[in-house]
Amino acid sequence: MSTDLDGTYLISTTSSYQGPLDKKSDGETTITNGQTSRIDKTGCQWTSTFKTLSESQVEMTSVADPTNAPPDFALTRINGTPTREPQTYKTTLKLQRKDDRIQMSGQIQYGNEIVFLTMRKK
Repeated sequence: MSTDLDGTYLISTTSSYQGPLDKKSDGETTITNGQTSRIDKTGCQWTSTFKTLSESQVEMTSVADPTNAPPDFALTRINGTPTREPQTYKTTLKLQRKDDRIQMSGQIQYGNEIVFLTMRKK
C-alpha cells in the first residue's frame, strides 16, 4: 500500500536517557521518495527511510552518523556506552492523516533507552 509521505516535517523527541551525553535530535527534515537526510543541532548526520506498511503504519529505519559532529559528541550503543560509530534505529510508527496534514509517531526502543518520536508535516 502506498501513501505519499513527501514533504517537510518538524521532528520532536523525548527520551528516557538519563546519562551525561547531550541529545539534540529535534529539528526539521524533508522526505522525498520515502527518504530523508539531515544534520541535527549536534552535527550528527541522520539518514532515514520510510516504508508505508498500511494506512496507519510506517516502518522507519534511521542511521545516525556522528563522524562530522564535534569531537566531544557521542551516540550511545545498544548497551548504553558512548560511541562515535554510526548507529541504526528501526521502528514502526503510527501514521495519521487529516486532509493534507500528516503525523507519524511512536517509540524507538534501543537497549534500555526509549525515545518517543513525533514527526508533523508542515
